[in-house]
Amino acid sequence: MKNWLALEADIDLIMNTHYTPGRNGRRIDKVIIHHNAGNLTIRGCYDVWQTRPASAHYQVQTDGTIGQLVWDRDTAWHAGNFAANTTSIGIEHADVSSSPWAVSEACLDNGAHLVAAICKFYGLGRPQWGKNVFGHKNFSATACPASLAGSQHAAYMSR
Repeated sequence: MKNWLALEADIDLIMNTHYTPGRNGRRIDKVIIHHNAGNLTIRGCYDVWQTRPASAHYQVQTDGTIGQLVWDRDTAWHAGNFAANTTSIGIEHADVSSSPWAVSEACLDNGAHLVAAICKFYGLGRPQWGKNVFGHKNFSATACPASLAGSQHAAYMSR
């Protein structure tokens, strides 16, 4: 991250489709975390979402690089629930393995730090699961965010 305090990502690769401008007058009150179900780069997410009606605000690569794909002021299509989309920031995480699903230490560390930076920037308080940080599965019938709500959950939230 270029600047944690200002939420300046390492790379800006802003979507030109599959998001909604603005937030319908609603304010950000939560972060929703996801996993890629694959080892995608920032460019990889961008390319997939050009043809698939989905998006997220940020992607954290395996090496920890953070990219912004939808501006925070806009609504990304990530939770499968429009009301949740309008009040949240969505963060995708690249998986380093699939059996079992897991993210790398660099992805885990920078993803967790991004959650904390977002909570601070938007005045949401200390990151707390179920209060201001949620998994995708809390809003849709999915196993996402996989290890980030399972085997790697404690390590993620403690950071």
